[in-house]
Order: sequence, then C-alpha cells, then structure tokens
Amino acid sequence: MFFHAKTYDIDELMRHNMHIHTVFSGCAKREMTVTDIVKTADECGLDIIALTDHNSFDRKNAVAAQRLEILKELETVEHKVKVYVGAELSAYGINKFADDIECDNSLDFRLYTTNHFHVGYWEHPEIVTPRAYAEQMLAVMDSVIKSGRADCFAHPFMAGYIHAFEDRHEVTRAFTDNEIGDIMEKANNAEIAWELNTPAVLGDPEFYHRYFQIGKEVGVVFNIGTDAHMLERVDPKQFAERYKEILY
Repeated sequence: MFFHAKTYDIDELMRHNMHIHTVFSGCAKREMTVTDIVKTADECGLDIIALTDHNSFDRKNAVAAQRLEILKELETVEHKVKVYVGAELSAYGINKFADDIECDNSLDFRLYTTNHFHVGYWEHPEIVTPRAYAEQMLAVMDSVIKSGRADCFAHPFMAGYIHAFEDRHEVTRAFTDNEIGDIMEKANNAEIAWELNTPAVLGDPEFYHRYFQIGKEVGVVFNIGTDAHMLERVDPKQFAERYKEILY
C-alpha cells in the first residue's frame, strides 16, 4: 500500500523518511535508539518515518519480534511524528525470500531490497556482465511484485553492492528506459512505491535523474529514504537542494 499522497515535489517528499535503521541493525550507530530517532524526527518537523531494520537470514522472522520490542519503547515516548515499524526485507533470488510471508504481513511497512549482492547468501547471475546483473534485478523485482509482499523497493536498480566491475554504473546503464517503465508500471498496479534512496541518488546521479523522470511519466509513488544509520541522517531535508539538482 502507499503511505502518503503521490507527489513529485521534492520539498513535500522530504517530509517523510521511510528508511531508518535502529540499533536492532548491527550496521547502525549505537545512538540510533528508537527514543532518540523519534525525538530527532519531531525536532526536524517530519510527518512520517519508517523504522526499517535489516532482517537476518540466520534468524528467520526475527524482525517480527523486534517490531514488538520497538512498539513497547514507542509507547514510552511522546511524539508527533507518525511512526511505522517495518523492516528492510530480502529477496535474495527469484522467488527466494529470507522470511515467511506471515512475518512480512505482521509489519507496518515492508521495504524490500533485491540488490544486496555483498551478502553471502545472495544469488548472482551465472554470467558476470552488467547486462546479466540488470536482468537478475528485474527478474527478482518482478517476483516480489507477484508475491504481494512489498510496500516499497529499497534502493532499486542500485549497483553499489556489486563488486565485479570497476565502473558499477555500467550496470545501471544496462537497464533500458522501457524495462524501467514496465517494472514501475507493474509495481504501481500492485501499490508498491519506489524509493529515492539518498546514497543511491547521490552516488549515481545520471541514472537516478532518468529513473525519476520515467517514474513521473508512469505515475508512480516515490518515497524518500535516507537509509539513516546515524541521527544526523534522520532529516532528509538537508539533501533537498542536491536532490533537486539531480532529479529535476
């Protein structure tokens, strides 16, 4: 489902941050307590945030239990910001998911990644070419859409976790406009949003300008996600001008 109204106004999109990690994610700073994240979001004047900790392949369905712990802490904190407690979930191959569907459905917000290729259990294409990686990501995203598991795609199309090429942008250049538009349309029909992920947008501006323009043409819903692992990244508005330079 979509969690806010469709808009292509960057300032409006920056009122939401739908990708924040807490201390339940091992990669997050120790300062990322639920209490301090919520207080920071209120101080920044955000309307909506989503807490999206990583799931763990060796602790299947753990994010469902984590959600209950986070909700208990939220009850002790006065806050104005709307908080969704979800997870950054893993589709590590075609029709291969790290958690059970019951776990996914227990979450407020299901942010799905299809390109964590740096993780040991992630499936890579048999042929190591930029085009093969592009085809792999498209096929996995298509399987996620058909599964009904997702509310949003995390850092879609991003090649930053692929270490096989000196220039990882060769992978994003391998996607055609028609392929991007077609998969976006499928997701839109399933009410799955597309993330404007801060590290991805800033790291590959040429591709994400193209991505944003195609998304507008298709009529998709975009979510801002800073992929925050520290408190100073909770407020997306600090990146607004750079987003405008890249996407408009």
